[in-house]
Amino acid sequence: MYKTLIPGAIGHGKPIGEAVIGAADAGFEGIWLSAADLEGPVGETAKLLEDAGLRAAGFDLPVRFRGGETEFLEDMKGLRRLAERAARLGASRCATWISPASDSADYSRNLSFHAERLGAICGALGEYGVLFGLEFVGTPSARANARYEFIYNLDGALELCDATGAPNCGLLLDLWHWDMAGQGSGDFSKLSNGRVALVHVNDAPIGADLETRGDSPRELPGETGILRAAEFMEGLRSIGYDGPIAAEPFRKDLAEMSYEGAMRLVSRSIDRIL
Repeated sequence: MYKTLIPGAIGHGKPIGEAVIGAADAGFEGIWLSAADLEGPVGETAKLLEDAGLRAAGFDLPVRFRGGETEFLEDMKGLRRLAERAARLGASRCATWISPASDSADYSRNLSFHAERLGAICGALGEYGVLFGLEFVGTPSARANARYEFIYNLDGALELCDATGAPNCGLLLDLWHWDMAGQGSGDFSKLSNGRVALVHVNDAPIGADLETRGDSPRELPGETGILRAAEFMEGLRSIGYDGPIAAEPFRKDLAEMSYEGAMRLVSRSIDRIL
């Protein structure tokens, strides 16, 4: 696996021309792209990455699949174009998250809705060899007051992947949500390297009530030792995971630091658990 920078996840959302500066010196090998990064001239972006010594790890899903049919179809029109541009940059991974609850659709109806929408997305991405990762949200409070529970753990996410019928439908594994959902080392037997598109790592604050708290703030990987990072990383190694690994700490103080300082701090934190 290789250390990947997601600038927005450390409080420094920047255009690609600024985001790559100093990233390799800070210890990163890859960078995660936004949809906006894919709109620029592909040749220029490729040169920026080459000069910076970085690989394009993947990109955010630019499709509003959770809402109405009109906006979904509108975004789908541009997805193939962006996927083609991403593939030319070597960004062969894309990811999004799945809401763990609904007030309007029960599990069965919600599963059908997501399978149809995400299956169409997988079809478009698959034409360009892009693996699509779905992130389950395991935080208990995220579904506590909703009328209907939906997918919030590994088994549910795998069920959804299967329901799409798409061979390129995989997972985004986040240490926070993995731990919150009660997953364990044995669960890695359900996975393979080719089914994991992206990995997020982080830690939990000391003294937080993990049953009632929200998704943020979090801590840097390995900072408090509350989340089961060693078990998680061993599981990734057991399946031979060789994709991008990025920190997603949601800490406001990182945004108050210089970009270079934040990158170096985050890079060292990932080293703690690798």
